[in-house]
Amino acid sequence: MKSKCQTVYWYVNKKNASVQFSCKYFVYKMHKASQFDNKFIDHNLRRCVKVLFPVVPLRINIESVAMRKQQMFYILVEQIDLQNLIQIRMTQVNDHSRMFISTIDNASYEQIRTEQSLHVTFQGFVDHLIKILDSCKREELHLALVTENNSHMLQIFEKSSFKNLTHLLLAMENASTETVLFHINQSLQMLQEQTSAYSLQVQKYQTEMSSKNDTISKMQEEMISLNGKIREQENLIFNRNTEEVNRLHQTIKNLNECKDAEEKRLKSILHSMQEKIDQLTQETYERTERMVQETKRFEIIREDNVKLRGQNAQIKEELERLQASVSSQQSRESRSEITVAELKRQLSEMQSKLKIAQKQRSELEAELEAEKNICHTKKHALQLTTDELANASSVINKLNKENVKLQSKIDLRTEIAMRQEKMLLEKEKQTMELSNTLVAIQQEHVKNKSCNEEYAETVRRLKETTDLIEEKYRKKINDMILRMTNNQPVEGTSVLGFQGRNLRPQNKVE
Repeated sequence: MKSKCQTVYWYVNKKNASVQFSCKYFVYKMHKASQFDNKFIDHNLRRCVKVLFPVVPLRINIESVAMRKQQMFYILVEQIDLQNLIQIRMTQVNDHSRMFISTIDNASYEQIRTEQSLHVTFQGFVDHLIKILDSCKREELHLALVTENNSHMLQIFEKSSFKNLTHLLLAMENASTETVLFHINQSLQMLQEQTSAYSLQVQKYQTEMSSKNDTISKMQEEMISLNGKIREQENLIFNRNTEEVNRLHQTIKNLNECKDAEEKRLKSILHSMQEKIDQLTQETYERTERMVQETKRFEIIREDNVKLRGQNAQIKEELERLQASVSSQQSRESRSEITVAELKRQLSEMQSKLKIAQKQRSELEAELEAEKNICHTKKHALQLTTDELANASSVINKLNKENVKLQSKIDLRTEIAMRQEKMLLEKEKQTMELSNTLVAIQQEHVKNKSCNEEYAETVRRLKETTDLIEEKYRKKINDMILRMTNNQPVEGTSVLGFQGRNLRPQNKVE
């Protein structure tokens, strides 16, 4: 072989990148491979083999003189422990009989390092080789298998827009039949082990499925029996509910008859109460008009008081001026005495006017007392109305004890009666507050008879308080009547007339 390859050179062209190698290197590799390839398929040494780069499918460009294509190859890198000996194995994915190997020891690495100008030791070369293959797996670097004259060269290069950069060149050779059969046998053993494991797993799954099918059949039988029991229970409950509904219909019919009779009686009571409330509302409206008239009179008196106060202020200014003139002009005592007499006469006239104003004030106090008595009369009339409402509430409470199924409606009526009582208590409290206010006003008038403006302001506050109380009671009475008419089965009319407006609710109890 040396005679054939002494003058033979070959070139590898990859996108304008050409590298020339001597054929002596390949001759050396063939002799060395025959010595070390059997170590990786020896059963005794196989236990010392360590995988550096696990099996990974990579895309490799196959290049020859008349062909250029891409194929997928499994690439594996192995090393024998404690020896500087590695093997790179390439196996075609679709055809495991096509296998290329490259076995590298210290001597072959020294040859590679010299020819390709490498700067690392053998172990550093192994580490860099693994990193380069990882880069190929990430498609950062690319692989090409160049075939020429039955010689194979694995080229690892980096693509560039200007020129491809070759990182490493490794001589590859066709694996021997023994090596191919050994690795195919190993693959078959692994496949058989996986198949047996899968078979055991399938048997286990089938056993579990059969047990689950038995459980499902038992549960289906139980469900069939439970469905029959449920249907029997539903029929029994349906029959019981039918009897109970019939009894309830009869009870409701009897209660409706009693309710109609009671509704007629309560309707007559509400009609009489409505007439009394209308009468009280009319009286309240008339009293309001009288209060408006009295307010106008109070306004007139207040204007008179303002005028009197203005005259008093003028008199005070005149007195001050006269006192100054008396102190400064003692020589004119005679004329000062005449002026003082004139002022005294004017003072007497003002005192007579003040007496007239006091008399008018006493008349207003008497009118306020009369209004107080009218309020007491109104309170008594509302008390009578409250008593009648309490009697109606007691009747409703008796009906509530007899009708258990209508408990909610009767409780609502009882609540209405309680609200009425609470409303009356609030009314009494506000009436007491009004009486206290009147007493306070009277005391204030006695203490401050000279201050007519404050008296007029107190009368105005009293009028506003009275209006607010009457408006509050009027709203509460209207709301109470609306609630009663909404909760009672009364179809009559409820009229509340105030200032020419009527409220006629017509609601039927369901």
